[in-house]
Amino acid sequence: MKSFYTIATLLCTFTVSLPASAATVHMQGMGNMPMGGRVASHTAGTSGTVNHYMAHGRINRVNETTGDVNITHGPIKILNWPGMTMSFPVLNKAALSGLRPGETVDFDLAKGADGQYAITRIVPEK
Repeated sequence: MKSFYTIATLLCTFTVSLPASAATVHMQGMGNMPMGGRVASHTAGTSGTVNHYMAHGRINRVNETTGDVNITHGPIKILNWPGMTMSFPVLNKAALSGLRPGETVDFDLAKGADGQYAITRIVPEK
């Protein structure tokens, strides 16, 4: 019986002393994203899950040449972002065609491998 308690104690010690990185390997790529809020996800081939964060805002500037758009958006709670004005690259430059300053849009953001957010979908508000 004494060896049972010794083994149980060793197992508990090993489990508790695992580094945080070992305990969260299954959460890789989640960053510091809080849980809850509006998130849509899809699987992107073998690279894993890509999270898209839905947002709403007003266009200030569109630059079809560089493929970016400046938007004043409301809070994005899932990212802990307050409402602010930001410029974002748009993954598909063709999506900028027809968008104009002053227009209200719904858009999706995704975090790239470089840690920067880019717009994956942008459409005028209906």
